[in-house]
Amino acid sequence: MRPTLRQNLASLRPIRGLLLSVAVARSSVLLFPFYGAYLTITKHGLPPAGIGLIIGAFGVGALLADIVVSQLARHLSKRTVAVVGLFGVAATVVVVPAISGIWPLALLTAVWGFCYELVNPLSYTLVARAMPESARRFAFAAVRLAVNAGMGIGPVLAGVLFKIEPGLLVWGTAIGFLVAAGILARVHLGHGPPGAESVGETTEGASPVGAEWRFWSFFTAILPVHVAYALPPTVISVYVIQKLGHPPIWVSAVFAVNALMVISLEISINHLMNHWRRRSTLLVGYACAVVGFGLMGFGATPWMLIVATAFWTFGEMIVFPAMLDHVAAISPAALKARNIGFYGAGVNIGVLVAPLAFLPIAAKTDAVSVWALVAGTVALGMAGVAALSTHRRLWTRDPVAVPVGAEG
Repeated sequence: MRPTLRQNLASLRPIRGLLLSVAVARSSVLLFPFYGAYLTITKHGLPPAGIGLIIGAFGVGALLADIVVSQLARHLSKRTVAVVGLFGVAATVVVVPAISGIWPLALLTAVWGFCYELVNPLSYTLVARAMPESARRFAFAAVRLAVNAGMGIGPVLAGVLFKIEPGLLVWGTAIGFLVAAGILARVHLGHGPPGAESVGETTEGASPVGAEWRFWSFFTAILPVHVAYALPPTVISVYVIQKLGHPPIWVSAVFAVNALMVISLEISINHLMNHWRRRSTLLVGYACAVVGFGLMGFGATPWMLIVATAFWTFGEMIVFPAMLDHVAAISPAALKARNIGFYGAGVNIGVLVAPLAFLPIAAKTDAVSVWALVAGTVALGMAGVAALSTHRRLWTRDPVAVPVGAEG
């Protein structure tokens, strides 16, 4: 018998402290959304290119963190590394007002990005360790909900503080991350019931060679979807305002629809699909993404942007928890932190590649063609996932999830 939504929510008890810490930390991301404006106001003489370099250094630090996080987790507990990352953000941002010059600020911002990103893969690793396979995908959706709720609160609060006094963004960020670190340091994190790890993790996943092939083939197959989903936050304003000539309110409408849907529907959707095989879940999510990104090319009719956003948001809510669930399923315990860290690196690769590839193409072709190319790229990734799922050596077990408490 499938669990009710209340039972699925109750299954999150082992990670509720982690969820609270993530929500507080993301609600405290106050300085970064206004970092360019803050630097312009407080660091007189910095050229626009220099400010862009400083902000871009954040992504470089984040990508480095994704690559080395598993090595750090070998020497310290995963919770300790995450807490150090939260403390590191607080310690770094309070130094920003005292630093001047492009390169010192770029280096400091890279350290900030490094500390910030440490928390993300380790949060998902802690979830994978604490939750049984049957509840893992739902738990990943809950973490994403905590992230998105926080990211909805943070920029609104930041806008208020920036209007009062830009310097308050620094202290608000530091205090919030200190609180989040304190919460995570003190909470008890469950380790899941005995036998919680899947068969794929304990038998097939135990082969180092097999585990490597499974992960890297899947990593390659999902890169197209990472690139596609990096486009809305990086280029949507340029596309809507400059390419289509719509007023900025339509950019806000796209982000508002995406945020509202994620906050209100992601838990429900993943509850309804929690018993689906990972293959079926991923293919449905990819299909929604293909339709959504394809429809973005017809945004000359403004309301079509909203319809398109609804489709690719459905895809986002379905495919991202399922991708994390699959990475956890194909990773033996010794490789979980590393593989989830590299998964996060794939997300950041998408953020770096997406605007570099999209903007030059968009400048030389029409909107329908460029978004058809994006949809085709996602479809290519969908075909890759479909092909992998037919090979047991590359996919491992993919059973219908057994409801929590129904085993035996």
